[in-house]
Amino acid sequence: MKPTQTLHSLALRFCATLAPVSIRTHNIPHDIALDDARSGAIELSFFNLFWIFIIACVVGLLGETIVSFFRDGHWESRAGLIFGPLSPIYGVGALFITIALNRLHDRNPLVLFLVAGIVGAGFEYFAGWFWETNFGIVAWSYEGQPFNFHGHTSLAMACIWGLCGMLWMKFALPAVMKLIGRIPQQVRTQVTIVCATLLFIDVFLTFASIDCWFLRMSGAPIETPIQKFCAYYLNDQFMQSRFETMSMWTSLASR
Repeated sequence: MKPTQTLHSLALRFCATLAPVSIRTHNIPHDIALDDARSGAIELSFFNLFWIFIIACVVGLLGETIVSFFRDGHWESRAGLIFGPLSPIYGVGALFITIALNRLHDRNPLVLFLVAGIVGAGFEYFAGWFWETNFGIVAWSYEGQPFNFHGHTSLAMACIWGLCGMLWMKFALPAVMKLIGRIPQQVRTQVTIVCATLLFIDVFLTFASIDCWFLRMSGAPIETPIQKFCAYYLNDQFMQSRFETMSMWTSLASR
């Protein structure tokens, strides 16, 4: 190998080490591209993050539904959105963990555990506080557990988040990225745009329906078009069936 070729190869390897998510692999020798893929760092593009979110939402909902069946002895709706088999808390949690640990993938497992635990517990606390403060909803509670934080999260859950974060980065995320990579290149943009649009509509309707449900529970009059739409199509019976494990106490909200 000529000296210039050697320097060129070393330079490529050096760049791949510093910025594995930004280098285009079609200009890199095959062995370097594989090393980069095994490094654990991914490109934090909208395409990747969107499909990580979707897959985590579906898998998380499926896992929670199965676990609750064996624990409680009957099937319950664990959905987090009006339409589709999605539970956003798992999707958002997966995004936060992925972004927080993406550049720390090769660090000591204890570092991954601590960062994932802090990020996951912090997110869980904020989510619990948000739903309770704005809608009087208690979707989960750790009251009575040692070292709980206002019932929204606890030290035990932080440890679970930490363990899940390590397993996610080491095992689950590489498998998820392989699955995402199977989406044909020629339709990736179109499929992602369509699915992202449907998700946006689903999220908007979910927040609108929960807000209208809260207002009805509070005794507020049904006046606006969106309130009338929700009262007819997304009424109390539908909401209680769809969000079967969700409890709403309007007195808890501070709005």
